[in-house]
Amino acid sequence: MVRTPAHVLAVPLAAALILVAGCADGDPAAPAAAPVLAAGEIELVSAPAASVGLTGDGRGETSSPAATTEPAATSEPPPAATTEAAQPEPAADTKAPAKWVQLSVNKAAIGETVTDVTGFTVYTFTKDPVDPPASQCTGECTRSWPPVLIQTGGRVFVDGMKSDDIAAIRRPDGGVQVTIGGRPAYRFSGDTVPGDLNGHGADGTWFAFSPDGKAIDALIGTAELKDAKPDRASTLTAKKGKDGPILVDDDGATLYRFDQDDTDPPASNCKGACAALWQPVVAKSGGKVKLKGIDADRVWWLSRKDGTKQVTLDGSPLYRNVADKSTDTIIASAAAQGWTAAR
Repeated sequence: MVRTPAHVLAVPLAAALILVAGCADGDPAAPAAAPVLAAGEIELVSAPAASVGLTGDGRGETSSPAATTEPAATSEPPPAATTEAAQPEPAADTKAPAKWVQLSVNKAAIGETVTDVTGFTVYTFTKDPVDPPASQCTGECTRSWPPVLIQTGGRVFVDGMKSDDIAAIRRPDGGVQVTIGGRPAYRFSGDTVPGDLNGHGADGTWFAFSPDGKAIDALIGTAELKDAKPDRASTLTAKKGKDGPILVDDDGATLYRFDQDDTDPPASNCKGACAALWQPVVAKSGGKVKLKGIDADRVWWLSRKDGTKQVTLDGSPLYRNVADKSTDTIIASAAAQGWTAAR
C-alpha cells in the first residue's frame, strides 16, 4: 500500500446548542437559548489511517501481523468448496466514540459520496442548523441514525477530501460529533454492507454527503449502475485479524465469498447492484497470484466475460467491497446479504 505523508492540523471543536432529546423525526422538544462552547480538540490528518500504520475501524486495537511466504498458485483443479460458519449478527450500536475516524471519497451510483473507513455511507440531516452547527437528531432518532462520534482529542483522517471542511461539535449529551461542511455526520442503521445507500432520501431530509459537505439531491433510481472495476491483485495473504483469520489483497482489504455463487464449476452470480458494490478479485499477471500463508491447491481461477481471470478459493470466486478502505476488519453485517469473509 502506498503510504501518504500525513499532514496534521489541530482544530478546535465548534460551538453547539444544547438541545433537549428529540423525537424520531429529529425535531427537538425545546432548544436552549444559549450556545455552549465545546471543550477539547480533534486532529485532522490529510492522509488515510493506514498511512500511519492504523488498522481496523477506529474502535479496537491496532495490529500489523506478519505473514509467512508460500509458493505461488499452481494450475491444479480446486477441491470442493468448504462449508464455513455464518458470521455472527452485528451487535447493537452502542454509540461509543471511536478512537479515530476516517472519511473517504467513494464513487457511487449517485456520484461521489463520503464513507467511513469501513465503507459505510455518511449522511447529513437537512433539519440540522449550520450557523452555529448543531444536531437536531437526538433520543430515538439516533437509533436509526447513529452520529459519527469520536473521542475528544481523536484523529480524523481525511482521504481525498479537503480537511478545511471537517470539524466537530458537542452534542447535547456531551459527545463529540464529526461535521462536514458545518453539518453533523451520521450513519444509517439500515445500511448492511459498505456502499449501501438505503438511507439516501429518507423522509426527504436525509441525504448522502458529497465530498464538499453538501447534500446530494440526486435520486438513486435515476442513476445508471455500473459494474465496479476489478480488484487487480498480485498477492493474496492470510492474516490473523482481531476477528479471526482472513484473506487480504495487496492493500490489506478483507476479501469475501458470495453465497449465491457456483463452486462446481466456479461461476460468479454477482450482477446488477451487486456488481456495482463488489469488485471481482482478478489476477494482475495472467492467471496466477502469489500466495502468503495459503495452500496453493486451494486457489484457482475462472474466466470472466471481460477476459480477466477471477481468483477462486476452494472453488468460490473472491471479491473486495468497492467502498471498504479498512484493513484487518470483517464487516459482520455483510453476512445478512450472503457475504462471508474468505479464510
